[in-house]
Amino acid sequence: MGGRKPSMVKFANLSYSAFMNRGLVLGVSLLGIGSLLATGLRYSGVAFGYGYGYGTCTADRPNGLTAEYVNNDKRIEFNWNAVEFSDCDDTTAASYRLQVRKSDATLLQDYSDITSTTKKISASSLLTNHAYKFRVRGIAVDDENTEWSLYKSLRTLPKKPAKLKVTQFSSTSAYISWRNIVRSNKLRYYQLVVKRGDKVVYSKRVKLGLRKNRTGTLVENLRPDVRYRVKVRAVARKTSKGSYAKRYFTLE
Repeated sequence: MGGRKPSMVKFANLSYSAFMNRGLVLGVSLLGIGSLLATGLRYSGVAFGYGYGYGTCTADRPNGLTAEYVNNDKRIEFNWNAVEFSDCDDTTAASYRLQVRKSDATLLQDYSDITSTTKKISASSLLTNHAYKFRVRGIAVDDENTEWSLYKSLRTLPKKPAKLKVTQFSSTSAYISWRNIVRSNKLRYYQLVVKRGDKVVYSKRVKLGLRKNRTGTLVENLRPDVRYRVKVRAVARKTSKGSYAKRYFTLE
């Protein structure tokens, strides 16, 4: 009847200091076991959340974005710097995703599964002489994504003049004309150049035509029986000049 309960009495009689010391030892032991377990799981390939072990499969957002016309202005080439992931099965990005949007942020084109840092698209898929912006993100083999890159602006070139025509006015002059580009392209002027071989014999900024369908100008002081090359392009601004329309002609 008067027997003691050793474990309970002994625990109750522990000093506060001894109690805290024992608790600390127990906590450290459990922490050590947890650390060993986590390390083992990390190297055995067991995932924690989005990454492995203590890390998270991540990378900085892509940078170095550029866009330029290639293939005689028929295509637009987008480029960006490669990204490197950390705490992933593979540090190299498995693919990239490119979005092209209108200036008001409306999504226009979305390209995925790009396996390089370059993407070419047809220039005709975008409106001429319009403002766009684009962005890129990287995707790891674990299907984790980087943040989207900052937007980069792009302005497409003005449309190339069509139906370039040379009408002989005399043996030394010709009227050169072409079909007008719609006014919605917000052009400033047309640039006309006439060359004999490699020499420029005539160059002029031609104002936008008042006529509905065509614009033209009279070129004088030419020579008969000489082969000339004429070219004309639309200019919207100093940094936005379209492709040249070209043709050869000879006066009689």
